[in-house]
Amino acid sequence: MATTKSSSEPGRRGFPIWAKIALGLFVFLLVLAVALPYILNVDHYRDSIASAIEEQTGRHVTLGKIRATFLPGVGLVVEDLHIGNPQGFPQGDVVSAQAIRVNLAIGPLLHSTIHLNSLELVSPKVTLVTDDRGKNNYTFTSSTPAHGAPPKAANGGASAKTDEASSGVSLDRIDSLLLTGAEVSLKTIVRGKVEPSADVKGINVTMHNFVISPMTLHDWQADSKLSGVTLALGGWSAPIAFRLGQLQLAGGKLDAQFVADLAKASDIKGTLSVPDIEHPQVNFEMSASELDIDKLMAAVGGESIGPSAAPAKAADPPRSGPSELVARGHINVEKITTKPYTVGPANVEIRVYTDRAELWPISIGMYGGTLQISSRVDRAANPPRFTATVQMRNLDVAKVLDVSPAARGKMGGIGELDLNLLGGLSGAWKKTLSGTGKFAVRNGHLPGVNLAGAAQSVAKMGGVGGDTPFTVIEGDINIADQRVSSKQIHLDSSVGTVDLRGSVGLDGSLDYQGQVSVNPGAIAGSGAIGSIVGGLLGSRVSKITVPIALGGTIESPKVRPGKGVPSFAGPSSAPGVTGTSAPASPAAAPENPVDTIKNLFKKH
Repeated sequence: MATTKSSSEPGRRGFPIWAKIALGLFVFLLVLAVALPYILNVDHYRDSIASAIEEQTGRHVTLGKIRATFLPGVGLVVEDLHIGNPQGFPQGDVVSAQAIRVNLAIGPLLHSTIHLNSLELVSPKVTLVTDDRGKNNYTFTSSTPAHGAPPKAANGGASAKTDEASSGVSLDRIDSLLLTGAEVSLKTIVRGKVEPSADVKGINVTMHNFVISPMTLHDWQADSKLSGVTLALGGWSAPIAFRLGQLQLAGGKLDAQFVADLAKASDIKGTLSVPDIEHPQVNFEMSASELDIDKLMAAVGGESIGPSAAPAKAADPPRSGPSELVARGHINVEKITTKPYTVGPANVEIRVYTDRAELWPISIGMYGGTLQISSRVDRAANPPRFTATVQMRNLDVAKVLDVSPAARGKMGGIGELDLNLLGGLSGAWKKTLSGTGKFAVRNGHLPGVNLAGAAQSVAKMGGVGGDTPFTVIEGDINIADQRVSSKQIHLDSSVGTVDLRGSVGLDGSLDYQGQVSVNPGAIAGSGAIGSIVGGLLGSRVSKITVPIALGGTIESPKVRPGKGVPSFAGPSSAPGVTGTSAPASPAAAPENPVDTIKNLFKKH
């Protein structure tokens, strides 16, 4: 008969004695690790730790409550951190954080050296300030704390430098530094006033080999995902929001690749670099399929420039101090929109300074031609002001006007323009806009305009209609008081000439005076009566000049008889001489056009 083994036989059932001892020891250590932070009062060393940081950085340091941790490693949790600005700078912090999580290396700690395996800053904020003397708040040296004041105890009491404060504890280095939800602000001080240059939010960064002494930005090494990060430039009303991207920092140089939303004006992709992080200046290359100029200019100026913009704010005193370059780069765009027009492709070089933004130049393919604009936005003034130099060549005028229902079909030809503009970026931009220049449209036509018919209408012989081809329309431009005026606009065609002076308002209103001069031969073929009269007048009169007035609006122009009476130039007039509103001599042209017709039938 088989024998039954004892249930207590070792190795068959239950734990062996050594396993029970090991398990009990593990549970004891676990309980001890959980309970020890509540038993061990590491907050007693708060002032000692703060003093060690102050000696290494030369800044006043404030720490919140400190507690120890033993899982998953030996470390500390600090509930608050503030490292102040140096003496000579405004009150505030160069570094602050909501919480700090520290993992300590035990070996160096036995030799009064703090070596951190890892350090995590929760919601840290780094504020980098440069004054107008070239000094900054982020170069760390061992010195007296900010403003020369002794460090206060964490509880707000008097100075608490205890024996621990002079115990010789020193900071070594940090192997891994993690910043979660970080913010970096760049600011400048001009005549005692702090001005923001840039503000980056939403940064999650892992830094390596972070040396504490000496603490300089050049020694930092980091990498970060850019998704969710925003960059706000000083004076811009909308930020650059990063959707994708990667950032690397090493040897004092920062490089990034990204896809971002440019101030709600465009979705862009590109590269960004800062050659010297201690003297931040951003270089960038960007490309986009589309860019909304109206939104971009509104962001740069801080206000909309459209007709629905809010009224301008009361002017602040102009900014003063040195102008420093903040960012520069190129943007290549396939399509640019500025209501109601769409043009492209375009290449733009942009420079952003602390007091202005410059575009040098914008080169744009536009309706068969090329448009170049060099522009500057001065943000030192309030509201910001802009200047622009515009040059346009080989523009298809008919295609441009076809975009606007009010101007569609009004003219054809190849246009060119030279214009200098000045104005303010505010809701009252029309009141501030001014400029000078010249324009020309060559080898075109004017649908619905018939110079021969215009002459006939004055003599009650016909109506206005048809199509007038021309070789050139050219004139000067002066923009002021919400009107675009011209001292001389001249049209030259095979039918005759037109000379106008006057203005068109930014609201579309027309106010022009001038004259139409036509060749009598051009009347021939304009109806049965026109053919007879044109042929008869052609033997005695070389040119008929009719004064006209142009009013109404661009959408609904009104042509009326102008000041003065029609005049007639005889065949002895030199070719190309334009008639005037004053009648010619009786021998050359009778005062009454009806008498001219009668005299043609007289026997000689």
